[in-house]
Amino acid sequence: MPDIHALETVFDSFAPMQRDPNIRENRLDRMRLLLSHLGNPERSFRTYHIAGSKGKGSTSAYLAALLTGSGRKCGLYLSPHIYTIRERFTLSSQFFPDSLYLDTLSEFLDMVSSFHLPESLGARKPTTFEAYTAYGYMLFRNAGCTDAVIETGLGGRLDATNTIEPEAVLLTPIELEHTDVLGSTIREIAVEKSKIITEGTPVFSSAKDADARAVFIEEAMKMHSPIEFLDDAISGFSSRSSLDGERVRFKLLDNDFSLILRMSSLAMAENAALAILAASRLGLLTERGIQLLERTQLPGRFEKRWIDGTLVVIDGAHTARSMRYTLDTFMEIDEPASSTLIFSAVEGKDVSHMLSMLIPEFGRIIITKPDEWKKSDPEGIFHQARAIAPDKDIEYIPDRNKALGKALGWKRSILIAGSFYLASGMEALR
Repeated sequence: MPDIHALETVFDSFAPMQRDPNIRENRLDRMRLLLSHLGNPERSFRTYHIAGSKGKGSTSAYLAALLTGSGRKCGLYLSPHIYTIRERFTLSSQFFPDSLYLDTLSEFLDMVSSFHLPESLGARKPTTFEAYTAYGYMLFRNAGCTDAVIETGLGGRLDATNTIEPEAVLLTPIELEHTDVLGSTIREIAVEKSKIITEGTPVFSSAKDADARAVFIEEAMKMHSPIEFLDDAISGFSSRSSLDGERVRFKLLDNDFSLILRMSSLAMAENAALAILAASRLGLLTERGIQLLERTQLPGRFEKRWIDGTLVVIDGAHTARSMRYTLDTFMEIDEPASSTLIFSAVEGKDVSHMLSMLIPEFGRIIITKPDEWKKSDPEGIFHQARAIAPDKDIEYIPDRNKALGKALGWKRSILIAGSFYLASGMEALR
């Protein structure tokens, strides 16, 4: 039997060589055919669908923890992964036995080896994300999961995950992201995300933008689905960051909540509150679930590491709003002026706004490349950074490992942010 590292490479063989618009426009038909060929494993458990621009991964993990605490055996499907591909498919943030990953992989590969999609739907083979999604459903079925929380990938309307019939839909805040694919306005992007709402399914949202909220309300009404917004459901909300975690207080349904979350930032506090709102309305909130929620830590979500006595914070913030939360949280636990920022971003991100808030705060900045396979312009980012602060100590080190090695040599606290892919190739973090 191959070892667990086989998971790291086998899915790459499904990736198309270039973006194919026919794949995206026919994504749901492609997935339905693939899932039917596999025996529709997604129908073997209850599902909960999460979409949004930021925070959907942590919200998904928090909801999975609450479901686990209520006695459910809950799978969790997330993207992207940071250190190991197994992060995408877990039992409420805990890895399955290696044997289950590998046995399911063999079963999946055997079943898709002779499977070909119609030419009219684009590439004949499933894409990497389609394969990830279908494999995840098979894994959860084989593990005997009763429930699974499913995070969307890109968008929602045409996302490969949008073939399930969820028990509930959760929608996190909407920001400008992937504008080349999802649209150039908040409203256009919100429309894409809103399309995971299914007929009669309860919807819970932490969206704050008026345009996004209006879109979600419109879609919920169209689908005859009740919708509830976090801001309308809770009161007395407060959040404070520390090295120990995020201290959160709020009142919901006449109950007072006082939490200490392992994942820090105001955004994490709001994501936890959204998951609690959904679980409470679904009758699945328990004291055990709250305990599991507090302990939840995902890689790359304000993840704190100590390397040779140096604090290293890894955060996947890649939008202006989420970067604001990340910076504010970092400022509560350390002093940016005496710290180092390692930054990069993939193509299509709002780099100028992120740099404008980060560059003035940090004493030293290193711009690097986020990933070998993701489109990016690190040299362009470097020149933008230099234009913002010509007199700042800003360096361009394309190699991520060399960038981290140099930063560690300065013996200053480090923030790594701008992309989930940035930390994934840093050997010192594995």
